[in-house]
Amino acid sequence: MNEKRELQVKAAIAGALDAEDCIISFYCARKSQSIYVILGRPMSQYLAIRISNHRAFSGFQKVPTFFLRSQEQLTEELTEFLKTANWLTFDYQDFFVLSLIKYGHHHGTTFQIDDSYATFSEESQAMIFYQLIHLGRRQQVMMNALPEDLNHALAKLYASDLIGSFSNQQSLLVYLSEGGRRLLDLHAGQYIAQFMEDYEQVNWRNLNLPAVGSSTEQQQDQA
Repeated sequence: MNEKRELQVKAAIAGALDAEDCIISFYCARKSQSIYVILGRPMSQYLAIRISNHRAFSGFQKVPTFFLRSQEQLTEELTEFLKTANWLTFDYQDFFVLSLIKYGHHHGTTFQIDDSYATFSEESQAMIFYQLIHLGRRQQVMMNALPEDLNHALAKLYASDLIGSFSNQQSLLVYLSEGGRRLLDLHAGQYIAQFMEDYEQVNWRNLNLPAVGSSTEQQQDQA
């Protein structure tokens, strides 16, 4: 990544932000000219944007793409976009699911996107995620289907660029993006105590989202 281009993009974004907004993460792809950015504002709101010279790899990623022709042009486009942009709220469910991905390897768990019959590559149906459980030293792998609500939670994180996927031996494995990692750290003070309680109860052979009541009550107590 050319450092002049990187600085121009960062300056253009800074020039478009309101005083209470900030840049949470700013990641330059290694193998392309793409820059992935997570913006933040009060009340745990975040917004993903992408600066690139080409379209996103997958249509399931619902992140708006902007092109850099000049610093001034990009600032103007972002300023107009931010006037009507739909910011997302980072909540405990997001924190919980991202943490499952982060710590899953301690329990022999990774996550995979189903691309059988090219359903993901051709975007012919909704995204489907699976849990892969690695058993013992013989490299045996068991594939678990995930409940619908957890699948939807993962699809939301993928759409907002908090997780991504990479190809490995004809599989699409899930990883935490830079933005996902930064949001986990940013909200650790708010959610880590609740997560530690729920983490002790996780059944790694039968993954489920935690009961709504526990996270909702905690958020209400902190309001």
